[in-house]
Amino acid sequence: MTAALPVLKAGQVLAPGYEVLDHLARGQALDVYDVWSDERDCHCVAKTPRPDRLTDVAVRRRLLREGRILLDLAHPNIVRAYELVRGASPALVLETLTGGSVHDALSTASRRPALGAVVQLGIHLCSALHYLHGRELLHGDLKPANVMMDRGFAKVIDLSLVCRPGKAVRGRGTRGYMAPEQARGGHVSAATDVWGVGATLYAATVGRKPFGPGPDAGAYAQLERRADRVEAHRRLPRTHAPLGELIAACLEPEPRARPALGEVTDRLDELLED
Repeated sequence: MTAALPVLKAGQVLAPGYEVLDHLARGQALDVYDVWSDERDCHCVAKTPRPDRLTDVAVRRRLLREGRILLDLAHPNIVRAYELVRGASPALVLETLTGGSVHDALSTASRRPALGAVVQLGIHLCSALHYLHGRELLHGDLKPANVMMDRGFAKVIDLSLVCRPGKAVRGRGTRGYMAPEQARGGHVSAATDVWGVGATLYAATVGRKPFGPGPDAGAYAQLERRADRVEAHRRLPRTHAPLGELIAACLEPEPRARPALGEVTDRLDELLED
């Protein structure tokens, strides 16, 4: 049904000053376009509601909120926002990134990433989250599909589910990467994003997400069991054994048992030095 919905064609105007070059992706609520910015004289990426979601108040509110948040942020490991276009067809204009997502890389690569690259990825993610947490913001949906690579830098994208620490949420996030407290409707904290780091590094290390589908459509596997150790799916040399231990610690079911974000950074720094 969604495939039959029209998309803007090359040459059409998405918003004043932004000409469509290509349609990049379609999600449950948004279309993503490659556009040309007259003001900047360069490519940009624009997110806008799908035609059938233009009047959906919740979709519009989330997009505008994400835009306001991103426009207030400046960090090398977080995607940069250029402009938030309001009106009947709102759009969030973002920088164009040169590489694909970590998810895409894992899906198409013939071999799993080098462990040193996984460690570097973790350092970049922790840096971005440290910045967000300093502004009392949680990402809440960290996963390989929400991390883009750009000239050697990992860049966190999609801040549509950002929330404040202490908020009670249920089912907000991505099922296979969601922390247990998110799945059960508990209060989220910095530890929730630490889980996201662990889940993303798990996928990058072994090539698969830590949790598959639950026993039935409404179940969450992370509420039923612990994640397998990464060593069960990939042999780690002695020098990188601490990486497996760290990922397991980040994926502790109890938030208070997970390491603090600063400790995760320190342990990754030690691994990088080694």
